[in-house]
Amino acid sequence: MKRTTKLLLKDSLLCTLFAFLIIFVLSFLVINISFFDPFNKVVKDFSFLDVYYAENFNSAQTLNQEIVLINIEHRDRFELTQLLDEVLKADPKVVGVDIVFKDKKEGFIDSLLAKALHNDKVIGSYIIAKDSIISNHSLLLSKENSGFVNLNFKDEETVVREFEGITEFNNQKHLSLAAKITHRVLGEQAWEAYDYEKKIQGDTPIKYIGDYTSFLSFGYDEFMENENKSVLHNKIVLLGYLGNPTGNVYDVEDKLFTPLNKVTAGKSVPDMFGVVIHANIINMLLKNDLMYKVSNFWIGFLSFLCTFFTIMYFLWLEKRAKISVRTIKKIVLFLITIVFTGLSLWLFKMGVILKVVPIIGITLLGSSYTLYYKHLINFIKTKISWESYIR
Repeated sequence: MKRTTKLLLKDSLLCTLFAFLIIFVLSFLVINISFFDPFNKVVKDFSFLDVYYAENFNSAQTLNQEIVLINIEHRDRFELTQLLDEVLKADPKVVGVDIVFKDKKEGFIDSLLAKALHNDKVIGSYIIAKDSIISNHSLLLSKENSGFVNLNFKDEETVVREFEGITEFNNQKHLSLAAKITHRVLGEQAWEAYDYEKKIQGDTPIKYIGDYTSFLSFGYDEFMENENKSVLHNKIVLLGYLGNPTGNVYDVEDKLFTPLNKVTAGKSVPDMFGVVIHANIINMLLKNDLMYKVSNFWIGFLSFLCTFFTIMYFLWLEKRAKISVRTIKKIVLFLITIVFTGLSLWLFKMGVILKVVPIIGITLLGSSYTLYYKHLINFIKTKISWESYIR
């Protein structure tokens, strides 16, 4: 009995390694052959957790009254200066400006704008390009008082599920606009207590609470004509583009795809403006409500473990059952899919992101190679003496 068990374990391990080798070769072909490029992009761009986001988060939005959004529309510099002056008069905590004033224009208006931008409460923006930084003109606002607004450094991924709060560029550390605003609001002590210097380096999952309707928002004229601007007192104010008119579904300027998109497959229209994504990130950081992402190492380990036990059961089953082997296999694979999908959704609700698609896919694919492994073992037996559980 012990000898049989040892042989089963040996063949299960070898079959699993054999299956992983084939999967590796196939994945290499999929990644490197141009014919598979569209398929590869679709796979990378889809997460079934987006379905949960779209169906649940859109129907249960909560209003965050600590962050206020103001639409800059397509206003000129003079109008934006007036807007910024009115916002600062209301004494907010901090003002994030999601605009880059790259060049100088009219001297007098630029001097007024520079005066407003140099207020201690204002944090500006810049963009990290592939080989340079696109920032405000030095006379208007320094880069030291700004944060980068890039939301996706990976060109092949179009859905913004993650962000980089801190990144390295040209041997210098850079903070994102959201991270810089959060740092200013929390203060150094709380920032260090939350350990954000480590937590938001690299890809960090975004915990969305909703689109622009989840925050207090104003159009340009709506705010300027509002006599009671005290609503901004002690608030975080973000100036950015929210469509023309505000919230225009078909206005795609500075708009990106997010998991909240109701069309989870074959997305055609981006669903969220950049400044709203920054607001979601700030909300998450202020509450220290980050999501934990299971690393690729553990996903690989779980994939191997699940494939190993599935193959071992199938090898054992094929010696015991004669008629219903295929049916039982299909039922087992279906149950594995259901269990891991349910586990992923449950963990997601707990704030843990476990990507189970690779685990399920590798298990289903790997366990289908037992027949090829049998043929290989039987061939080896014709050449050398080889002990095996397979007959």
